[in-house]
Amino acid sequence: MSAPVKLSFGLNKGGATKKPSLGSKPLPKKKNAFGSSALGQDDSDDSDEATTPIASTSKATAGRPMVAQPPANTKLSRAQKQKQEEQLALDATVFEYDEVFDQMKEASKVALLDKKKESAERKPKYIGRLLETAELRKQDRLRAEDKMVQREREREGEEFADKDAFVTPAYLAQQEELRKVEEEEKKREELEAGKSGGMTSFYKSYLDASSKEHEAAVAATLAKPAEGTPRTSFSVAPPPKEKTEAELAAEVSAQTGRRIEVNDDGEIIDKRQLLGGGLNLVRKPKSDADAGFSVPISQRKTSDKDDSRYSSSSTASLIGQGLSPAERARQARERQSRELERQMLEVERKRKIEEEEAHKSKVQKVQKRNDESKVEMLKRQAEERRLKRAEEAKKAAAAAAEGATA
Repeated sequence: MSAPVKLSFGLNKGGATKKPSLGSKPLPKKKNAFGSSALGQDDSDDSDEATTPIASTSKATAGRPMVAQPPANTKLSRAQKQKQEEQLALDATVFEYDEVFDQMKEASKVALLDKKKESAERKPKYIGRLLETAELRKQDRLRAEDKMVQREREREGEEFADKDAFVTPAYLAQQEELRKVEEEEKKREELEAGKSGGMTSFYKSYLDASSKEHEAAVAATLAKPAEGTPRTSFSVAPPPKEKTEAELAAEVSAQTGRRIEVNDDGEIIDKRQLLGGGLNLVRKPKSDADAGFSVPISQRKTSDKDDSRYSSSSTASLIGQGLSPAERARQARERQSRELERQMLEVERKRKIEEEEAHKSKVQKVQKRNDESKVEMLKRQAEERRLKRAEEAKKAAAAAAEGATA
């Protein structure tokens, strides 16, 4: 009889320890709460952990090219230092970017403060000009009325020379005011004509006003250019030279191997020999008008449309551009005055025509009432009525006498 099998339970403290499997991962070690300086083993553990990812990724990065990283502390080369020294010798402030920027900002701030001061003292922008325009129109109207009255007096001539003229003080004051206004306008026009030079002065003042702020911003950074500085030169490329038919035939023969027949004058006999397989595109020759700036000025042709700019019809506009603003304003006011005077004369003429027609109609009515034939007829009718009343009175008296005798 075999012995019974003994079963034992417990911990295996002794014996050989199991080897860790290849697939198992080492357990992460606990970090010391007091830092790595407390125990010397922590440094070694950290170094072991740091080396493990490098070993694992060495195979993956073996086939990749390594990119050289720039060093942290790069030093300028000798050529760069020499170039910087040359630039500093030319201009000591060449690398003072912040200082130059601050100077530009200071100038911009000054310009901005000036604008704010102007805006703080700003006055109404349009109402003053509107009032001045209304006053000018009123003066133009008074002037036109005065000229119209003077022309009426000239047409009347000596008809009312023996009559006394009645002039009010208000009319005299108005005439004096108009005379002063005309004198002031003449003086202003003379001053403006002496100062201004037409369109040239206008463009000059416009450019000065537009560049004022820019000059204030860069005034502190302006420097004279060094002598010997190369200047950029611009040149117009000549138009491409067109190939002759002989050159074109030789080129096609070299490319395709076909023999292109050319006559004694160098012209291709049959241009169909130049055609190849596929779509054959032929560049159209450009005319001189389409060539633009590639054609010299002496060879350019202007069309009739361009020549119309220099026709006599535009001469007046070109002459008008040379006038001063004061002269143009004076001419515009004269045209307005003439137009206003013409309108007033037209209104006066229509009024006179209406008055004459009304007078004629009244005269015709009176003439119809005072016609001689009608007067005679009315007299005859009145005489007949008087005779009829007299007969009736006689008959009544006779009848009364007969009744009294009876």
